Amino acid sequence: MIRLIAALLLLPTLLWAQDFPALHDVTDVASDDVLNIRADASSGAPLVGSFAYNATDVEVITAEGNWGRVNTGEGSGWVSLRYLARQEPNPDYALAQRLSCYGTEPFWSAEFVQGQRVQFSTPAGDYETPGAGLLVPASGVPGLWALGYGDSVATFRREQCSDGMSDRLFGLSVAAFKRHGGEVSLLSGCCSIAGY
Repeated sequence: MIRLIAALLLLPTLLWAQDFPALHDVTDVASDDVLNIRADASSGAPLVGSFAYNATDVEVITAEGNWGRVNTGEGSGWVSLRYLARQEPNPDYALAQRLSCYGTEPFWSAEFVQGQRVQFSTPAGDYETPGAGLLVPASGVPGLWALGYGDSVATFRREQCSDGMSDRLFGLSVAAFKRHGGEVSLLSGCCSIAGY
């Protein structure tokens, strides 16, 4: 009985982990109108931004009822899922072909392009590592992947993540093992599938 209760308590987390983040396109909004982004998941909440009537690649981080959480500027807000159509995932790539990741302490960013390359930007400079593979799912652990590139590897976990510097939220965390110029480091941060 205790196991059943524990499983039921974890169910919302597991469902979240399977569905988000996901890319959406704005739909059913008039060409002279916008899709409002609100401070809370309520039509009466203050406006914090908007998407054009034909916006594509809108990344929904999580959902609450009929509302989806999205990033806008240096913060996040909520949009009505009624006006978003979920994109069909590309069967060739887990999550998305391009993952844009960011971290602090030190500040860094990286673009992981499955099947092609990884481009790092750090205070020490920019460099590219060719030969990136594809995301490989963890055996028996939903929402966890690894991606090899050069002689390094990064792991990606489907979970809410904050960069600690803004009010933006992300749906993926990353831990990237990095070798460059004789130095070895482990970078941690958050990732977007929208390619910010």
